[in-house]
Amino acid sequence: MMWLRRPFTLPILLGLSLTSVSIAVLYVLFKKDEDDIKSRKKNIEIAKRISIDCKVPRQFVPAVIGRGGSVIKDMQDKTGTHIHFEEDNIECPNRICIIRGSYAGVHLAEEMIKSIIQNQPIIETYEMYVPQKACGKIIGRGGENIQQIQTMSSAKIIVENSYAPYDPNAERRIIIKGTTDQIAAALSHIEDKVREEKEARTKLEASSAARLPRGKLSPRNTVVSASEPSTESLSIQVTDGLMEVYVSAMENPSQFWVQVVGSGTTALDKLVCEMTAYYNDEQNHELHTLRNITPGQIVAAKFSFDEQWYRAQVTSTPEDDQCEVYFVDYGDHEMVQLDHVLELRTDFLSLRLQAIECSLANIKPK
Repeated sequence: MMWLRRPFTLPILLGLSLTSVSIAVLYVLFKKDEDDIKSRKKNIEIAKRISIDCKVPRQFVPAVIGRGGSVIKDMQDKTGTHIHFEEDNIECPNRICIIRGSYAGVHLAEEMIKSIIQNQPIIETYEMYVPQKACGKIIGRGGENIQQIQTMSSAKIIVENSYAPYDPNAERRIIIKGTTDQIAAALSHIEDKVREEKEARTKLEASSAARLPRGKLSPRNTVVSASEPSTESLSIQVTDGLMEVYVSAMENPSQFWVQVVGSGTTALDKLVCEMTAYYNDEQNHELHTLRNITPGQIVAAKFSFDEQWYRAQVTSTPEDDQCEVYFVDYGDHEMVQLDHVLELRTDFLSLRLQAIECSLANIKPK
């Protein structure tokens, strides 16, 4: 190929340079127009952003916000909006929820909030009255029973305090809050507790009616009339309510013993019957004969008044074929023959000791 002559080279190069410059200028102008269009679109979109107020009933605000704000954050991510609640006004039944964003996003967020509110279960309040004496069974020690009922039913339960003097025939109001199903579940559990208490009290009354009065001896061996029943009614105040007890033995106002009325007393009656039948058997009597009897020893001892066997503690050194014992389930003492003091079978200790020593505070003679 032959090279063009030099006179033609300069015009060609100049033409190419002008073309490149023109293209560059056109690109810059086009790019600027495109940026201007995007800027105008963005300004139009910003101009189209709106803000609305949505009223949310106070009881549904936690559901809209969610635990740790999880629900409201999820709505913001899905709708591209910003959602927040105005400062709370406790006098107003509603809280104002402000939604800011695009027209479509704001209305989508509003519909989502309305859907949450509509799908919330209706909370109702139910009131019932139960016997005063059944409240202990419903509440439980330290409130464990009522906490368990609330957990199982998901309902909120309030046992109204009673400020009136203790009346076993009185009733106390219980308030249950929740959905219809939650209230029904809580009601069923409460009725079960009332029924359990009624059955236990029926058994206790039957046992008390069958129980014979025990003769009582003081630690000084002074005989107290054996014909007087030892089941004197007494109610004492404790930290979480009232405890029903009866006096099982008494020395003086500064020293007496009580048994808590309940399942323990019926279990004790059953235990005494079993011990009496067991130790009255000659073979068992021989099997549990004690060679050495020492103070502090827990034994089975026969009570002279009713000829029944009870759990007891030896309180004196044997002398003249006798020793003094303290009946740990009643609180009274008696001198008994050594052949009426036997080894206590281990399983007879499974029931806790029933006698509780008490005294009356600030008692002065007249």
